[in-house]
This record gives sequence, C-alpha cells and structure tokens, in this order.
Amino acid sequence: MSAEAALRVVIAGARAGIEPSGTARRAGGPAALLAATASRLDRLGVPETFQAELRRARHADLDGYRRELAGSGTTCTTVSEPGYPAALRELPDPPLAVFLRGALATPPPVGRAAVAIVGARRPTDPGLRLARRLGSFAAGAGLAVVSGMALGIDGAAHAGALDAGGVTIAVLGCGTDIAYPRSHRGLYARILEHGLVVSEYPPGTAPAPWRFPARNRLIAALAGTLVVVEARARSGALITTDHALDLGRDVVAVPGAAGSSATAGTNGLIKAGAGLVEDEADLAVWLGVDPPAGPEPPADPAARAILERLSGRPAYADDIASAANIGPGSAAALLSRLEIDGWLARDASGRYTLARSWVPIASRRSTATGR
Repeated sequence: MSAEAALRVVIAGARAGIEPSGTARRAGGPAALLAATASRLDRLGVPETFQAELRRARHADLDGYRRELAGSGTTCTTVSEPGYPAALRELPDPPLAVFLRGALATPPPVGRAAVAIVGARRPTDPGLRLARRLGSFAAGAGLAVVSGMALGIDGAAHAGALDAGGVTIAVLGCGTDIAYPRSHRGLYARILEHGLVVSEYPPGTAPAPWRFPARNRLIAALAGTLVVVEARARSGALITTDHALDLGRDVVAVPGAAGSSATAGTNGLIKAGAGLVEDEADLAVWLGVDPPAGPEPPADPAARAILERLSGRPAYADDIASAANIGPGSAAALLSRLEIDGWLARDASGRYTLARSWVPIASRRSTATGR
C-alpha cells in the first residue's frame, strides 16, 4: 500500500467528516480510491462531499502537511510505514494512518508491555478509586496504561499511572491537538509530558459521538490485557471488550454488587468467563508481574476490629462504632485513616466497605493451627 495514497485519503476523509478506511477497502485500496472515476465512486456509494475532497487530496502538498504536523508536535505514520504501531495491524480494519503526539515516539509493543483500563463515565466513588489504584500499580510495574481519556474510570486510570511516574497512552476520538473533555485539559497536558496521545483522526478533527466507539478498537489492540472496572449493561466499555476478545486479548473485570445497574456489564462479563479482579494482587496474576507489597495490617486493635466488622458486609459508621465498641468520634477518625490508607472505601449510599483483602483474626488463627 502506498503511504502517500493512504495519507491523501485520510486527509480527504477528515475534511469530509467521513472515516475512509472502509471505502478504501471496497475500492481496492487507497490508490484505487484516489484514481477512481466519478461514475465508479457513485457506484461505490461515495458521497459527493467526499468525492470533492478526494479530488483536492490528489494534489495536496504532503511534505508541507507533514511539516505542519511536526510544527504542532504531531507525527503521522501510515499503515505501510515502519513506524506504524504493529498491534494495530492485527485489527480487521486498521486505520490507514495514525497521529501521535507526546513524549513517546510510538506505543510499546503489545503484550505484557501494556494494559488497558476502561469503564463507566459516571462511576461510583469506590470504582473511581480502584481504577486509579490499578493504573498506579500497573504503571509502577513497568507497563504502559492505555485508556480513552474519558470522564470517570478512563481519567482515573491515566491519573493513577501518572501518579506512579509511569507511562500512559490516551486514544482519542478527535484530533491529537484537542483536549476532550475540556475538564481533562490538565490531564491531557500531563499525558503529553509523560506518555502519548494517539488518534486515527488528523489534528483539528472535532469530537463526534460516532468516533468514540470506533476508537475503542484501538484501545483494545494496543494492550495485551483489558481491565473493565465498572460498566453498565450497555456501556461503551463493552464495545472495547468485544474488540479485545476478537483479537485474543485477555479480558478481566471488577465485580460489583448483585443487582446493581452500575456494574451489570462487568458482572455479565464475569459470568461469561472473564477473569475476576478485585485488587492489585489479582491484576498482578493476569499481568505476570510481582504482586504489590501492600500496607501492613493496622496494629491498632480498634482499627482491626473495624476491619473485622467489615469482613462480612458493608456498614454505616454508627453501626461500625457500635460493633467495634468505640465512640463515634474515635470511629470517625479511624475510618478516615483506614480510607486514606486504602483499606476502606464508601459506596454510593455512604456505607463503608473493604477495599483490600482482609482475613479476620479468627480465620488466620485457624489456618495457622491447621483447624
């Protein structure tokens, strides 16, 4: 495939607001599409706006276009060029070209080098915290964390990777020069400094609803393992899951409460055979890396009593104080400390729940004595 023809078709598609890969395949490739007569383009069902842009693109100054891209910090590589991410070639419909911007020259090779973390745009607070922890753990273990820079789980995963001083890759449904959503402008800037922004759309391409499901296939392709933290039954994250399964990637999911609409999608994935991940130790097994050391169990007997109480089921602060036989003020201080240390989280109703695995003292004694 001609790199020049592929880039000309991509430029034409962007100007016409059309994803050109499918049309190029039907025509026999980018070069054939560029050379096609008006009657052939009509038979292919190519809209007139795209036809007009294809005619313009035949004479585009590609050297000047690449220089303009470089001036804005973006590079472009077509599917036939050596710099094209090899993992994307595994897709049945790889982008004709991808645009890259940031500190990395190109995404790392697929496999253990990268993990994708995706999920709901409006997650629960515990889900948000867990996504950040998983992103931090994976990046700290030397993997690149891939996600879509969306609100919610995506943004938390990117932030966690950056917190750990690691690498993160954002796959966008718009041009690489656009921070979307706008509230993630600060996150976008951090990603450019320490990672990479990837898009199949040229700079200047505005976000559009149909572009986000399309970009999900790139997220799935760039990582060896896909982690779904929270997803409703019709979540866009499940589109990413379908692509990952088609590519033979590992898919794991975080379980949620039975009957919760917020986690119906992730629970469905687990029932269908996806791996189950509750914390960093579970993720380490799937990634083939060393498990986290984790914090030492609290030495304070009252703090241990709180963890004992919550090993069975979530509870409100007053119930915890009563069960642990401590005053409300002391309980509030201990709960805050345990939450900061990552032992506890709160659900949407305000109940406290365990955020890390905790074996009750009685169970540890039984295991130690063989009973």
